Amino acid sequence: MFKQAAVLAATGVALLAGCGGVDEPQMEQEEIISNLIEAGYSTRDIQVVDEAVFVGGDTRVTLQASREMIQAPEGSQEHYSSTNLVGPQVTRICINPTADFNNILVLDQGLNLAIENYNALGLRFTMVRDSTTGCSATIVAQMSTLRPENWAGFPEGGLPFGSINMVDAMRYQTLDVSEHIITHELGHTLGLRHTDLYNRSVSCQPPYDGVEGPENVGIVHIDGTPVDAVWDGSVMNACPHANSSGEFTDWDKFALRKLYGQSVTPSCGSVDVMEYRGQTGKQLQCTCSSGGSGSVWGTNLYTDDSNICRAAVHAGVMTTSGGTVTIEVQPAQNTFIGTTRNGVTTSSYGYWGGSYRFIGPQIPQPQPAPLCSTFNMMSYRGQTGRAIRCGCPSVSLGASFWGTDLYTDDSDVCVAAVHAGAIPASGGNVTVTIQPGQSSYTSTHRYGVTSSSYGYWEGSISLSP
Repeated sequence: MFKQAAVLAATGVALLAGCGGVDEPQMEQEEIISNLIEAGYSTRDIQVVDEAVFVGGDTRVTLQASREMIQAPEGSQEHYSSTNLVGPQVTRICINPTADFNNILVLDQGLNLAIENYNALGLRFTMVRDSTTGCSATIVAQMSTLRPENWAGFPEGGLPFGSINMVDAMRYQTLDVSEHIITHELGHTLGLRHTDLYNRSVSCQPPYDGVEGPENVGIVHIDGTPVDAVWDGSVMNACPHANSSGEFTDWDKFALRKLYGQSVTPSCGSVDVMEYRGQTGKQLQCTCSSGGSGSVWGTNLYTDDSNICRAAVHAGVMTTSGGTVTIEVQPAQNTFIGTTRNGVTTSSYGYWGGSYRFIGPQIPQPQPAPLCSTFNMMSYRGQTGRAIRCGCPSVSLGASFWGTDLYTDDSDVCVAAVHAGAIPASGGNVTVTIQPGQSSYTSTHRYGVTSSSYGYWEGSISLSP
């Protein structure tokens, strides 16, 4: 099974796949072919389509990639004579589909499933969809225009090949087959080669029963994987079939983890931020395979028991496809405000003993004012002149309040603010200023509400926009 598979070029799913590229000048084409032959490829396995060079039926080879095949980069610890891998600098691969790609439902959905296949392995990189934030590499998912087959290409310069290319006939395939082929083509962009390259008749019907090259030339066997391929034994077999599940086999998972290693970054689901209370400023990095689910409290600052992945989507540092995020431990907060952002609605809460925020680009938005209802204004007695900014998202016009211009400090702040003309009845932000006690409070009717009168009271508040 992963015979020299899982670690090389980008070849494609033959029946519904194929690789291609853009036109290259004749001199570049000749050098690519020469490099491939030097790397050990048989001339019968090399194809030229519109001056683009392919191997394995669906793998495009660029000039730079061919040069890397015959000379390991300086500092490389291993020499892969006919393939390239994605370098350690790649930690977040953004996969961005075109509109034409998204218009075919099985491609749109199949891409999501393929991304989940890779992210579930906990590799040293994550894949995210529809993102331009924090990308260390980008792959475009698009429709094939170079040739009438699905195709991808070799990595070069330590980066995955920049596109996967699908034919329009994919619209007639099942979702499982679509997931299988997209997963397969993404494997090629990472440097994986056909598992059955030594005998494609294992998975393909003629004319795809040729040999891509002897097993000791132009390929690198992944240590610990089988040396024989079997029907339906790998998503990297050369050809899919009608009953392909689209899922990695156990050997697929083993091979990918062998190549790209388990991520040293923990899953966000295993991180308990509350364990870091008191360590304000400490940064934690973790990975999310999706946008997560669960409860979140706050905006910009989140309670330290909030679901990290869901909060990351709310904060705008990650899409629902997942990714790696960095959080910074913050101290207790008196108030957490719930808002709706990026399709996620968070809840409000009062005092909580710990919080966190995200490090990195976020949606610009000021921290909303805390709810006035979370403040006990009587606790500020003696602090005359202190101003408190708070918000009234809704106003209960039947709530109790006493006075005019100066109100008792146990009055409902929001309805008193309407009476004072500081906010409309629909709500808004208000500044509450602490004032000393008064010998009496007068009742009046203003802006549709009537205050009550009262005698001496120990503390007062005034209200302004």
